[in-house]
Amino acid sequence: MAKIGFYGGTFNPPTKAHIELAKKTVNECELDKVIFVPVNDLYKKEEMAKSIDRLNMLKIICNEEEKLEVSDIEMKKESDYKAIDIFRIIEKQYKKDENYFIMGTDNLIKLPEWKDSKSLASDFKYIILDRGDIKAEEVIENNILLKEHKENFKIIKNIRYRNYSSTYIRNKIKKGEIPLNINRAVYNYIKENKIYL
Repeated sequence: MAKIGFYGGTFNPPTKAHIELAKKTVNECELDKVIFVPVNDLYKKEEMAKSIDRLNMLKIICNEEEKLEVSDIEMKKESDYKAIDIFRIIEKQYKKDENYFIMGTDNLIKLPEWKDSKSLASDFKYIILDRGDIKAEEVIENNILLKEHKENFKIIKNIRYRNYSSTYIRNKIKKGEIPLNINRAVYNYIKENKIYL
């Protein structure tokens, strides 16, 4: 049985910070691997690259890393998945493994408002990336639902990484500049496919 972390997000584009966080999670939680799960094209967000391009950019990165993989599980069906839907699909597909869902404290705060929040809190295990601006322990202690199931939340504290967001990278690319905190092969892919221009 493998211990797997599933890291969902837009990854628009994926940055070195995403990779550093994934590798830190592998090391601190003794995971066999982290699988990136990019959202599909029905997720509406400004300046969103096509899902196939975001998937390909993650593949470029994961091909260089031993314990990082990427899955197109959310892209296989043209459905507007909620967190509960994709979590259940993943649990079914990886039912022989010990699965964790990776999220930042910003999403932990929102979890009690999501669809089927009671099932989300009780039926799944999480790794929470505590970036320091909002304390995950305080979020859990101050919410009845999260506190009731706090054993399902493993917190990684003291996260430090180069804090260049995907928005920062997109803005640099639009200006014709080479941004920091992006894999060079991913940058070349962006340029070759005229993404974010």
